[in-house]
Amino acid sequence: MRIKFLGTAAAEGVPAVFCNCETCKRAKARGGKDVRTRSQILIDDDTLFDFPMDTYMHMLAYKLDLSRVKRVLISHAHMDHCYPQEFCMRGEPFAHGMTESAVTVFCNATVRDMFLSDIAREVRPEVERGIRVRVLRPYDRVVDGDAELIALPASHTKGEECLVYYVRRGGAGALLLNDTGELDASVYERLYALGGRVDFVSLDCTYGAIKCDAGRRHMGLYNAAEQIELMRRAGVLNDGARLFATHFSHNTDLDYVGIVGKAAPLGIEIAYDGCEVEL
Repeated sequence: MRIKFLGTAAAEGVPAVFCNCETCKRAKARGGKDVRTRSQILIDDDTLFDFPMDTYMHMLAYKLDLSRVKRVLISHAHMDHCYPQEFCMRGEPFAHGMTESAVTVFCNATVRDMFLSDIAREVRPEVERGIRVRVLRPYDRVVDGDAELIALPASHTKGEECLVYYVRRGGAGALLLNDTGELDASVYERLYALGGRVDFVSLDCTYGAIKCDAGRRHMGLYNAAEQIELMRRAGVLNDGARLFATHFSHNTDLDYVGIVGKAAPLGIEIAYDGCEVEL
């Protein structure tokens, strides 16, 4: 399994779109790993986790053939994780010579309703026929081709059944927790009972090197470390698993080097745009 972080920022991006704070000014001046686009992960060139408005930029930056994508896993209905209008371009006459004729969007019911509503005004029938939307609920398990997917409950938007995902392929398991607050130990215990074993984790770190109070809809680095311990206790975390923090806000006031220094003693790696992991 090959995993690529296409974007590693929270909703505003880093630098944030309208911001003149010191963190954003520094990111503009330095560039490189201090610049973060909206959160998105690509697995093996054919599976996307989330579909933000920066997807087009990711295609350009990494020279991606997004027509190869067979499945898109959407966590929730916020625009930095779900930008449905782009799918109106997925077919003739807007796209020629596509690799895959169809794509399946896995999501919750809220995303399904928003997705279909947002594309309805512009999508052509021949394009819509190549887009399948499949609703999942927490702990639903799906085998899609050679990939196994398990939807897990996120702790995020009230009133929406937000999801995070476990993906297994080729003997490797990835746990994608990009936009969520702390999860209860029972989530990892249930994943273990469903056969989930984890070689890679991406963890929400919106608040940087800050420990958030319980009940928040995001995490900081030390909350992420506590979640890793819960995974170990539940038995889902394999020896040697790669542990990454992602989904950073400019409000953390730490640049890439600064957050790496805080994370290293915890055994957590810091993701950056373009970071690749081979499992």
